[in-house]
Parts: sequence; structure tokens; C-alpha cells
Amino acid sequence: MSEYRFVAMGCEVIVGGGTTADDAAIERLFAEREVVFSRFVRQSELNRVNASAGRWTVVSPLFAETLRIALDAADETEGLVRPTLGGALEAAGYTRDSSMLTPDPAPPATPPQPTGGPVFALGLVVGLEPGVALDLNGVVKALAVDDSLALMHGEGFVSAGGDVAARGELTVELPGERSVSLRRGALATSGSTKRWWLRGGQVQHHLIDPRTGRPAETPWSQVTACGASCLAADIAAKAGFLMGERGPGWLDRKGIPARFLTAVGEVTVNDAWRSSMREAVPCI
Repeated sequence: MSEYRFVAMGCEVIVGGGTTADDAAIERLFAEREVVFSRFVRQSELNRVNASAGRWTVVSPLFAETLRIALDAADETEGLVRPTLGGALEAAGYTRDSSMLTPDPAPPATPPQPTGGPVFALGLVVGLEPGVALDLNGVVKALAVDDSLALMHGEGFVSAGGDVAARGELTVELPGERSVSLRRGALATSGSTKRWWLRGGQVQHHLIDPRTGRPAETPWSQVTACGASCLAADIAAKAGFLMGERGPGWLDRKGIPARFLTAVGEVTVNDAWRSSMREAVPCI
């Protein structure tokens, strides 16, 4: 299967099985989403919305729909995967792409409060409370993968960082030098091993625990979840990571297969993952 590669959203994107037109359309989609949603693009719509905190602002249909999805994800994950952690990420030192961050002797700043204040959204009108800053990266990349796969005209896959969605069977490598056969749907991996940096000698990463406003402390280094879409898998993987020891059981209750890896390479899988491996059923 032919592969086309490019860099977007701070990671390598791989398109497998696409035509030349598919590849170009997918690269264009990722570039357009980055201009709208990146905290690191000065004139992005996200930064414009954050700068207007404390008053109403009109947003694009794409922004409004993505924000709605992010707010739904917060409800589905008991408030753990939420879009209102932009200020906490800034406080932790995530002020530009993690590959460009260098060790800083200054300690992390105190995260602002609130880290999860109300967001008011009505159609194309959005309002943030003063001090609230959005970061929609928790859903933007996964949505881009799903929307890119929809642009393809045949069987293939789209992979971005730890997220992959496929049409047709695909062998996917997992953290810890293992692989699985993805027969339909998507796999997503979230963790602290790729996007990390040092502040005051302390390791910081991009997965913020909204209960503390700081990078989450969890027994897992990476969590992989399976879903019908990349968006569903990504939200589940992030929630499993942030829930710590509760993660395997919480995802089991929702019927979501998930695999948990510790920093020393120990693997825990939940019952739904075991069942999916044994019965070779597609992700649901």
C-alpha cells in the first residue's frame, strides 16, 4: 500500500492507500484545521476567541461544531477531557510545539483558576468567562483523522501521532512493541511519553488533570483505546489515562477495549480488550 507523509499539528501524518488527489486534500484539511485551532498560530480563530474572554464573540461553523463536540466529551468523561485547560497548559510551559521546548530552570507557574469555568455556546455565538482559555487539541486531531478518512475513495488509513483510523483491515503497532489487527474503526493512544518538557527540573506533559490544573499523575505512561471513530477512541484513551487506576474498570463499564502501559513496560488490559482479541470483533 502506498504511503504519503507530511507534518501537521506537531506530528507526522501518514496516509495509506490514497490517490494523489486524496493525499493533497488530506494535507490541505490538516493545514486548514491547524490555522483555525492552533494555540501556536498567532492569528488562529482559537486565539481570537480566547482573547475575547468576558464577552460574546461570533465563530465559524467549524469552530462552533468542534467546541460542541469538546463540551460533549467533557460530559461523557466526568469533566476530565475538557476544552477549558488552555491557561493550565500555558502555566505548565506548553507555549509552543513541544519539539521546540527547551529545559527552563524556572518552575511551572501556578495554574489559573478556574480551569473549567462555564462556556456559553449558542449557534455561532460563544462566550467565555474572564480567565477561561480554550484548548481544543483534545478533539481536533482525532476529528481531522476521521474527516480525512472520509475523503478517501477506497480502502486505506490515516494516522496522526497516536491516532489511526482505517477502512479495511490494518496491522497497527502498539506501544511496547506489540501489534494488533484493526478490522474496522480506529485506535488512539494518549500518554506522556512524546509531548513532555522540563520546568524547574520537573517533567511536564500536555495531559492536564482538571482537578489540579497540573499535568496528571497516573500509573500509566500510555493508554490505547479502540472505537468506531478516531474521535471516540481518542476521548476514551485520554479519559483512561487521566482516571489512573480507575481507568480500566471505567472503560469496561462503557464497553470500550483499552490497553494500559506503565513506564516500565508492564501491560494491563481491560476485559473488553481481552474479549475483542479473543473474538476478533471490530471496534465498536
